[in-house]
Amino acid sequence: MPTLIIGGGWSGLAATVRLAEAGQKPILFEAAKQLGGRARTVKWQDLEIDNGQHLMIGAYQNMLDLLQRVGIEENSVFQRTALDLNILDSKYLPLHLSAHRLLPWQLALLPRLYSSLGWQELRLFLRLARQINVPSFTNNITVEQWCRQTGQSARLITQLWGPLCLAILNTPIEQASASVFAATLRDSLTTKRKSADLLIPKKPLGDVLPEPSRRFITEHGGGVRVQSRIEKIIIDAGKVAGVITGNKEYIAADNIIVAVSPGILYKLLGEQLNLPPVSEYPISTVYLQYSPQFRLKEPIIGLSNTLPQWVFDRSDQSPGLIAVVISGPGEHESLTKQQLTEQVVLALTELLPELPANYHTAHVIREKRATFCCGVVENNQRPSCKTTIGGLWIAGDYAENPYPATLESAVMNGYRAAEKILAGKFS
Repeated sequence: MPTLIIGGGWSGLAATVRLAEAGQKPILFEAAKQLGGRARTVKWQDLEIDNGQHLMIGAYQNMLDLLQRVGIEENSVFQRTALDLNILDSKYLPLHLSAHRLLPWQLALLPRLYSSLGWQELRLFLRLARQINVPSFTNNITVEQWCRQTGQSARLITQLWGPLCLAILNTPIEQASASVFAATLRDSLTTKRKSADLLIPKKPLGDVLPEPSRRFITEHGGGVRVQSRIEKIIIDAGKVAGVITGNKEYIAADNIIVAVSPGILYKLLGEQLNLPPVSEYPISTVYLQYSPQFRLKEPIIGLSNTLPQWVFDRSDQSPGLIAVVISGPGEHESLTKQQLTEQVVLALTELLPELPANYHTAHVIREKRATFCCGVVENNQRPSCKTTIGGLWIAGDYAENPYPATLESAVMNGYRAAEKILAGKFS
């Protein structure tokens, strides 16, 4: 019987590609009309744009491996640049995260940080940084508690740790798991220079993986069904037996990988697996189209102490286009799209004086359930890949691993579920 994969996001695609590559005949089911999950393409005017901006780094080895498996060269979809970020604040001087080319990687960030922070605050930064590789310092505490325990200044919390935490975990530092934050910093900033490189998409991510993956899967004997919702997973005598689709079709299976969002996972299997309900947090993206001649001074700019947190120059998609990201929950959720746009433009005008006085058009995309809340309690409740039900495996970025909800953790968990099935088949 074929392995069935529920969910056509990057995790489900990763699992299906790996199984098809190994000579299995997997079948992938996706409820939406397009693959890609939460990294999908939407149409606006004559453009195809991402439903949200994804900041990827060189440490995303599983994601890069998946692209390579389906025949996509990294340089065809990403511009790889050395870490170089400015975080602007109305109260403080710009904070510059940039690596010195000639220094060993462990020391490469220090010169720019020293010039941005001064010696006193650099010492505080190093006090926290020294604990990144020691899990006992961050176990079962929030990022805010970690900052307090290491004596971080108001500036470092406001301008560095807070924005980075929201960007990485999509969870405010008052709730965010310090252990997940530390693991992400460890594997991106303290391993090797290339791990911290920025991978800036040259095209919408929805155009990058779905179609090559679909082609790879079908060419290797697998199947892909879009607009095909799974209504129920049939369990018999403690093992999976199959699924029932939205069209009431029964499909037998001895292995099923569930690679869906936490909310859908809870609806499908909450009772059978005794899963707790999960809070999911939003990400809002405001696209602003300026005159074609306009460019930001840098491809990515960080902002702190204000409503938007990151600004991306997307002139590669449309000259003069920028994307402004607001991560996590907040009062902005109650604003209309027009009110949100106005507040974003007001904040940008204060921090980016080079911005033109008027934009031509604007488009707001709200992903209300973009990621799971990566709090201390929530992280400890993440389900393992292997379940108590025979032949039932959990993938998706919510399944247990050291990282938050990212494309890298999604692909990692998809691969892991597929490898466990293959290990069982070939053992």
